[in-house]
Amino acid sequence: MTEPEHADGLEARLRERFGDREGVSLTVSDDGHCRLAFPDRTLVVERRQGPAGTAAWTVVVRAGGETVSKFGPLETTTAVLERIAALVDADVRYTVCCDGSPS
Repeated sequence: MTEPEHADGLEARLRERFGDREGVSLTVSDDGHCRLAFPDRTLVVERRQGPAGTAAWTVVVRAGGETVSKFGPLETTTAVLERIAALVDADVRYTVCCDGSPS
């Protein structure tokens, strides 16, 4: 079985990795989106169907009520966890989409 087939375990892996951090809450919506709320930012993991019907995820960073960054598509749950780990303590900055507009 490939890693994308284990996507249902993403919530458990997020709880295991980030659930004990002070001030962090994790919620999962009915459509499978995971939302990690930190004191200064929110990370939203959205599962979508990638090329050839495979699973793919995007990670959206929100701060101050605005979307400030988007990452993806990520093809494995491990890649999602690694991206989130890199974003948790990084400075929150706006990114620019390929067309030059803020994401």
